Amino acid sequence: MYFELAKRNLKRTKVRSILAIVGILIGVMAISAIGIFGESLKSAVLENFKDVANELIVSPNYQKGYRYLEERDIDKIKKISGIERAIAVKSEYLLVETKERRTYTTVYGLEQSDVKDMFKVERGLIDLGRGCVVGNSIARIYELKPGSKITVNGVEFKTTGILEDAGMRYDVNPNFAIILSRENFEKISTAGYSSVIVKVKDLSEVGRIKEEIEKKLNAKEEKVTIFEMKMILELISQAFNQINLFLMAIASVSLLVAGVSILNIMLMSTIERTKEIGIMRAIGANRTTVLKIFLLEALILGLIGSLIGSLLSIIAGYGINSLILGETRYIFQLTTIGYVFLGFSVGVLTSLFSGFYPAWKASRLEPIEALRFE
Repeated sequence: MYFELAKRNLKRTKVRSILAIVGILIGVMAISAIGIFGESLKSAVLENFKDVANELIVSPNYQKGYRYLEERDIDKIKKISGIERAIAVKSEYLLVETKERRTYTTVYGLEQSDVKDMFKVERGLIDLGRGCVVGNSIARIYELKPGSKITVNGVEFKTTGILEDAGMRYDVNPNFAIILSRENFEKISTAGYSSVIVKVKDLSEVGRIKEEIEKKLNAKEEKVTIFEMKMILELISQAFNQINLFLMAIASVSLLVAGVSILNIMLMSTIERTKEIGIMRAIGANRTTVLKIFLLEALILGLIGSLIGSLLSIIAGYGINSLILGETRYIFQLTTIGYVFLGFSVGVLTSLFSGFYPAWKASRLEPIEALRFE
C-alpha cells in the first residue's frame, strides 16, 4: 500500500521526479566511473611490477665507504633458505661507440640464464657467448639491430638481440643499457658487484629473509643496504587510492546537487499535499505512516537513479579503459566492481538523507491545521 501511494505521488510530479533521477544517476555515474577507471589504472600499473614484488635488492652501503659487494657476501646470501635465486649484478657507466655515434651508457655484466629469466627479446636472441644484447630505447636511438657491431670501452661486440621495452624497473633497467656476459664484462671493466637481486620463493617470507641477510652481512658493520621491491607496490597502491578518493570527492558534488534537488522536490510536495496529509491524519493515519510514505518516495527516486547510473558507469568505464588503457579485463575485478556498489549505495543514501527532513516535516503536521490549508 505504501509503495502504491508513493508511486502515485511521484507520477503526479513526473517532470520534477525525472529531473531528480537524472541528478542522482549523473552523480552515481561520475563516482562509479572514476572509481572503475582509477582502480583499472592502478591494476595496470601494478601489473608491470608483479614479477618483482618478491625481490630484495642488496646494494653496498656507499655512505659507509663500501663501493662493491664481495664474492663471499653473495655466497652467504645464496645459502639462506627460502631464496629462489640470487642474481649478482656487475655494472658500470662506460663509453659505447657505433659507426657514427658515441655515448656513455650503463653496461651490465650478467649470467645469460639470468638475462633470459628477467627479460624478453623483441628481435634476435639472447646469446651472450657470441656478443651482447641491447635495450629497446638505445637500439631505437642508435638504429641498432641484430648483427650490428658496437664497441664498448674499446672492445667490439656483435649485437645478438634487442630486448623488449621493460618499462620502469628498479632492479636492472635495460632500456638504455647494454648487457654482456660476466666474462666479457670483466674484459672491459674492473668494477665489482654493484648489487644482488634476491628472488624470494614465497612473498610472505620477504621480511624474514631480509632480516637474515642483514644479520649475516651487517653483523659487524653496515656493509649493505636492502630495499624491498614490495614497498614500491604499496606506495603506488596508496598513491592511486588517494588520487581516486580525491577525484570521487569532486564527483560527489554532483550527488550533493542531486540531494538538494530531492530535498526541494519533497518540500514542494509537502506544501502541495498539506491538505491531503491532513485528511490522511484525520482518518487514522499516524505520523509513522506519513513518514514512511515520504521516505519511500525518496528511496524510489534514489534506487532508480542509482541503478541507471551504476549501469551507465560500467559502460563508461568499459569505454574509457578501452580507449586509454587499450584493454578492458580490469573492469571485472572484484575491487573494480566494488566502486559500482559504492556509487549505488552513496546514491541511495543521499536520496534517503535528502528526503528525511521533508518526510519528518510532513509527519509533524497537525490534522486540523493541515485541513485548513488552502
